[in-house]
Amino acid sequence: MKKYYSRKLKLLKFKKLNLEEIGKSVHRVLFSQKFENEKVERLHDFVSENDSNTEYWYIGGLLSDFIEIIKNFHKEDVEYFFKTIHFWDSYHLVVIADKLLDSNVKASVKYDFGIVYCKIFCLYEKFDSYYLIDNLEIAITMYNSKLDLNILIDLTAKLHLLHQNRQISRLQFDYNLSLINTLQNEL
Repeated sequence: MKKYYSRKLKLLKFKKLNLEEIGKSVHRVLFSQKFENEKVERLHDFVSENDSNTEYWYIGGLLSDFIEIIKNFHKEDVEYFFKTIHFWDSYHLVVIADKLLDSNVKASVKYDFGIVYCKIFCLYEKFDSYYLIDNLEIAITMYNSKLDLNILIDLTAKLHLLHQNRQISRLQFDYNLSLINTLQNEL
């Protein structure tokens, strides 16, 4: 009897997941997000359309298109991006953060996207950003980011939150905290 109900529950969960995905797709089509900033809207549309095949983003293809969209981002565009970050799907934020670590992207952009990576890490869903932590130092050093005190405080708070909820190990916590302290001493 227990086995029967176990299968039923699995089927219900599977059906629920499919219905949620269909609901998200319908919502995205019927109520597509409109942004007041053309660059941010282009980025949103591009990532939304190409989120299923991100491992195949190469130079001369989708990665080049991504670079073309973000290469002329300025401070105002990035500020608008974070002002409207609640409109973004969390997976899309991870895609953007991941692609910012590509050396081709770094070579093609002018803006300090290491700061963007750090802010995505801080603002990303409460407990799911633990997998972004492994590349935090890479993003900062790759872009030679000059983080201000507010970002360093946000990073420290996020590290404490993840460590308290056992999302990161003590070793990860200590290592990244020492990184933040080093950056703070450079201010």
